[in-house]
Amino acid sequence: AHGNVLKGQEDYDRLRPLSYQEANVVLVCFDVTNPTSFENVLIKWYPEVKHFCGDTPVILIGCKTDLRKDKECTRRLKSLNLAPITYIQAENTRQEMNAELYLECSAKQQENVEDVFREATQRALAFIRRQKNRKRKKKCVVL
Repeated sequence: AHGNVLKGQEDYDRLRPLSYQEANVVLVCFDVTNPTSFENVLIKWYPEVKHFCGDTPVILIGCKTDLRKDKECTRRLKSLNLAPITYIQAENTRQEMNAELYLECSAKQQENVEDVFREATQRALAFIRRQKNRKRKKKCVVL
C-alpha cells in the first residue's frame, strides 16, 4: 500500500483510481458516529474498490469508537433519531461487501490502532505472495 489516505470529496473522484493500481490491501474506513459515512461504504466505496481493485484484500474499519460513549455525540444523534453504528451492523456490511475482516479502532484513545495496521500488513504481504505465485504458474516453458 502507498499509504494514501483518500477522503470522499468529489474533487478527487477522477484522481482516486490512480491510487488503487498498486494497492496490496484496501482499508475502507467509516466513522461509527456518522450514519452517512457508514452508508457510503456500500453506496460509494465498495463499488469503487471492487471495480478498481478486483481481488485485492479489503478490510472494513470502524473509526472513532470512543465517541460511542460520548454523551454529547449520542445526544446529537438521538435528536436526529439516529444512533451510532453497532459492531453487528458493521459486521453485516463486511459480509455484504465480502471484506476479509471488520475491525474497530479509536485513534484518540489508541485502541486497536496497532491491530488495524498489523492485520493490514499481514494481508497485504499474503496478497503479494499469492500474486507472485500466480505469475510463476503462468510462465510457459517449451523444451
